[in-house]
Amino acid sequence: MGSTDQFHSRAAAELLQRLARGEVRPPARWTPADAARLLERVQPAHSGHPGDQSRERGQLAAAFLAGVAQGHEEADAGPAASYVSMALQAARTLLKNRAATQADRASHAFLAGLRAARAPAVPTSLDEPAPGDLRLFVRQPFTESGETQQGVVASVLDRLRARDGRPHAFRYLTGCRAESADTFRTSFERETGAAFTPETFRAHRLRQLDQADVFVNIRAGMSESSAFELSYHVFRGACTPILFLVWKQAPIKTTLLKDLGSLCDVTYLEFDDPAELDAPLADFFRSCERGRRSARPALARAGA
Repeated sequence: MGSTDQFHSRAAAELLQRLARGEVRPPARWTPADAARLLERVQPAHSGHPGDQSRERGQLAAAFLAGVAQGHEEADAGPAASYVSMALQAARTLLKNRAATQADRASHAFLAGLRAARAPAVPTSLDEPAPGDLRLFVRQPFTESGETQQGVVASVLDRLRARDGRPHAFRYLTGCRAESADTFRTSFERETGAAFTPETFRAHRLRQLDQADVFVNIRAGMSESSAFELSYHVFRGACTPILFLVWKQAPIKTTLLKDLGSLCDVTYLEFDDPAELDAPLADFFRSCERGRRSARPALARAGA
């Protein structure tokens, strides 16, 4: 054990010296393929031969890197949130993505950690809701939404708010206001303090999706961005329960958005009048827990 302690001590001392000197190199442009190659070195696959200690080596390498993260925090006066806590939260989130392979999850975890170290996230305490609360990501049409669609969305949001605290309190990651093509950019800039661009808007929405316990998609009109966010949520984000609330004047015509039950936990509710949603919404949220549902009823249709 003495030699191991010396190894860790020398490595930590060298890290702190480099940080103290302020040595900075231009950040590399990492891709998932780059991350996968690096992770193969850190955690090589088990060969199946007697005496292979690849798993133990991988665990020790991960423990050492956790020590590096802790040393970085201490030398840098501590980031906004503990890297170890952020790593555990990222691992829990990525494990919910049943559509991804473990290799994909590992590559995404590496890139998420890289982003966190380069630009520390907001404090974990602000990201974590109270026990039992649900973080709702509410998707509504923006660029193709006019006054009619905005009115439908507003009525649906009223039905959602009526379920807040019954039985779970809601935390609205995306706010709870009906938007239109004329208002959503201004709302984004007011909420974030950042200028609206496709890049800033996309990055903000994907960060929210990574935290979502429930994805609520209010379909009151055609929306290509909704399809993009749904794809991210299923294949790279939290992949937590999805609730489609489909206005019958805007039916789902895209084949690839129908019958997603083989990929994720999804419920489809169709409606003419938002009042039709009251009973199905009550059933859905009664079955919800943090990041999953305690029961998965058959796909529902409002008014059926």
